[in-house]
Amino acid sequence: MTFFWRGLGIVALGLFLWMAAFREGAGPRQSRRADAQEEVVQDLALLFRADGLYCADVSRLPPAAVVEVVDGDTLRIQWKGKEEFLRYYGINTPERDRPCYDEATKRNRALAGREVRLAFDERQRDRYGRLLAYVFTEDGRSIDAQLVMEGWARAWRKDGRFRLDLERLEREARAAKTGCLWGRRTGRKRKNVK
Repeated sequence: MTFFWRGLGIVALGLFLWMAAFREGAGPRQSRRADAQEEVVQDLALLFRADGLYCADVSRLPPAAVVEVVDGDTLRIQWKGKEEFLRYYGINTPERDRPCYDEATKRNRALAGREVRLAFDERQRDRYGRLLAYVFTEDGRSIDAQLVMEGWARAWRKDGRFRLDLERLEREARAAKTGCLWGRRTGRKRKNVK
């Protein structure tokens, strides 16, 4: 009789542990697949071309339909069956009512089109709950890098695996006085020289 109760206790303990693990996301493989698209692509390779920075194999990146271009570095997208705000990882464009805002938003709209591809980094959401990702066109062009190269955006200095590439592109755009941010002095009044 003791053998029976001991066996039943072991089975009950095993069932309890299995259910606890399943609740924590360590259950069957299909329950974890829902977030698989947001995993970081560790070996993502970028190619520098004369006209921009490209993903070597854009087919590896998950697509997202563009619902609305919010501003120069934010989209509203269709993601996993619902609408989400997507903040570009690695860049910052001027905010509303600041010089270059309209131009950056217009250029982002032209680059994004109807569908983009996403590459996630270690942080996948910002403090406002928006998705964070590097954003690519359907043909693999990095929208983040393009906006920096053309002088519509600044590179982040904090984090991101492509941070150094984006910083370098910003230095080059500044030196060449490219685009709205670097092609003219913003926020300063010009003195009349007689």
